[in-house]
Amino acid sequence: MLRFGVRVILPLLMATSAAIGVGCSRRESMPSKSPQVSTPVVRVIPSPTAKSIEDSYQSALDRAASARAISQSAQSPEDWQLVASRWKNAIAALKQVPKSDPNRKFVNQKLSEFNQALTNAEDRAAKTGKEKVAAQDPGIRVDRAMSADEVASITTQKERGFQVPIKYRKNRIPVIDVTFNGSQRFEMMVDTGASATMITQGMARQLGARVVGETQAMTAAGVTTVQIAVVQSISVAGSTIREVPVSIGPLDVGLLGHDFFGDCDISIGRDFVEFRQCNVL
Repeated sequence: MLRFGVRVILPLLMATSAAIGVGCSRRESMPSKSPQVSTPVVRVIPSPTAKSIEDSYQSALDRAASARAISQSAQSPEDWQLVASRWKNAIAALKQVPKSDPNRKFVNQKLSEFNQALTNAEDRAAKTGKEKVAAQDPGIRVDRAMSADEVASITTQKERGFQVPIKYRKNRIPVIDVTFNGSQRFEMMVDTGASATMITQGMARQLGARVVGETQAMTAAGVTTVQIAVVQSISVAGSTIREVPVSIGPLDVGLLGHDFFGDCDISIGRDFVEFRQCNVL
C-alpha cells in the first residue's frame, strides 16, 4: 500500500508543479500596461462682463430713471450730488453698449440728453450748497460765482480767524500789507479808531481810483476836505470787501478803517494783528 501511495502522489505533484510553471510563464509574457495619463479638461468660462455689456443699454435707462425719480424730491446738496452720481453711472453704461446692440443707434442721442441732465444736477448741487451755507450764517454774502466748497472754506476760516504779520509800527500803530483790486499791495496802518479807510494820493494814482465826490474828514492836521473814490476791492489774508468807497487824504501811509474790520473781533499782539468772526469775504 505504501508503494502504491507514493506512485500516485508523485504524478499529482508533478502535474501541479507544471501548472504553476505555466501560470508563471503566462504572467511574465503578458505585455505591461503603460501608465494612464489624465487628459486635462478645458472649460470655456464666459467673460464676467459679457452679460453686463449686453445689458448696458437697459442698465443706462434704469439708472437714468433712478436719477429722474430722485430729482423729483431732491432739496439738499447731498440729494443733488446723488442725482449727479446716478447720471454719471448712466453715462458710463451707455458708453459700454456694443456696436452689435440694435440700440446702439440711440446712444449718441441719449448721451447728449444724459450729459445735459448731469450738468443741471451739478449746478443744483452747487446752488443748494451755497444757499445752505448762507442760511446757516446770514453774515456771509454768497457770491454766486463761487463754488459751495469755496464758501464753506470761507466759513471755516471766519470761525478760526486769521493772523496778519505786523511789518512795523508807525506812531505806535501797527502796519500790515493790504491788497487792493486783487493784485496791488500797499502798507496800511490798522487804526481801530479810524471810521473809514483812507488811502494816499500816490495809492490813488496807482490804483486808478474813480473819484465820486468830496467830504470833510478829521486828520492829524485838523478838519480838511478830501476826495471820495471807489476801489474794486480790499483784501487782507484772503478776506475781501468789494466796491469800497475810500477817502484820499494827505498821508504817507494809508489807514485801514472800520469799513473793512468793523464786524471783526480784533486782537493786536506784538507781532500779529488777529481778525476773528469777520463778516467779509
